[in-house]
Amino acid sequence: MKKTTTSAAFAAALLLAMLAAVQQLAAVPAQADDVDVSCSGVINNLSMCLDFLQGDVGQPRAQCCVGVKAIYEPVDTTAARQATCECLKSAYNMVNAELYAAQTLPGSCGVPVSYTITPNIDCSQIE
Repeated sequence: MKKTTTSAAFAAALLLAMLAAVQQLAAVPAQADDVDVSCSGVINNLSMCLDFLQGDVGQPRAQCCVGVKAIYEPVDTTAARQATCECLKSAYNMVNAELYAAQTLPGSCGVPVSYTITPNIDCSQIE
C-alpha cells in the first residue's frame, strides 16, 4: 500500500513539473518568424514518454511513439528542425531525461532524425 501512495505522490509531482515546463516552454520563441513550432505542443507530445525518458521502462509505449511522430513528422524545413531541436533540448533538461533514452527515443519509435539530442547540442547547426 505504501508503494501506491509513493507512486501517486511521484505522479502528482511529475505532473506539476510538466505543467511548469509547459509554461516555461510556451514562452520560448521559435528561431524564425515563419516557423510554427510550439514548444508547449512538443512537451505535450512527450508527456507519454516520461517513463521511458526517466529510465523507468526499457521501451517507449505506443502512445509515446504517437507523440514522437507528431513532433517530427510536420518538421520539414531547416528552421523548423532547429526550433524543434531547441524545444526538445529544453524539454529533456527540464524533465531530467536520461541521456541514452533521449538519444534513442526517435529511433525506438521508428522515426528517422538527422541529429541526436544532447545537453550541449548546437541546434543552429542542424540543416
